[in-house]
Order: sequence, then C-alpha cells, then structure tokens
Amino acid sequence: MYCKNCGKEIDDNAIICPNCGVATDNMIQKPIADEKRVNGVGIAGFVMSLLSIWLGVYFCIASIIGLVLSIAGMAVRKKYNSCNGLAIAGLVLGIVSLILWGLVWLIVGAAILSV
Repeated sequence: MYCKNCGKEIDDNAIICPNCGVATDNMIQKPIADEKRVNGVGIAGFVMSLLSIWLGVYFCIASIIGLVLSIAGMAVRKKYNSCNGLAIAGLVLGIVSLILWGLVWLIVGAAILSV
C-alpha cells in the first residue's frame, strides 16, 4: 500500500506511515471514553420494589409503583448496557411484595369482618 500523504510504499498493515507519521486508513478511531449507559428506570424500580416490602402496608401503592417502574425498565433495557439486572430483580420483588401485602390485607380484612 502507498501512503496517502507522502506517496511512499508502506506495509499493508501499517497504522502510521513510518516516513511522514500520518495515520493510514488502517487506524481505527476508538472512542475517547467508553460510554456506559445506565438503566435508571430499572434502578428506580428495584429500589421502590425493595422499599415496598416495608411500605406495602400503605395500600400496596409502593408495590404497584415499584412494579410499574420495573416493567418500564424492562421495556427500555435494550437501550442500556448496565443495571438491566436490577430491572429484573425489581420486577420479581414487586410481584412478590404485591402478593405478600395483598395476602396481608386479605387476612386483616377477614379478621375485621369476623369480629
């Protein structure tokens, strides 16, 4: 191959021309910084689902919010390359806490009605 700047013959695998120092077409431009995209909605869904285990007493609102955020995090997970596992964990925790607090409210309601 020939250098596009000085025209001298160089090795076909050369990245820089040894004669003039100009980069060849073999030089691959690497990004300056690896952009790490974080799934913030997935993180929020996980945190809310985790909190819902304690806050579910309040009409399961925290469980429902955590579940919705986790579902949204799962829906956009292809855009992000980090923290997608937290969206899955939030989804599982949201379902478990919703079932847990639903059962608690059913038991409490049955106890109140039987009195």
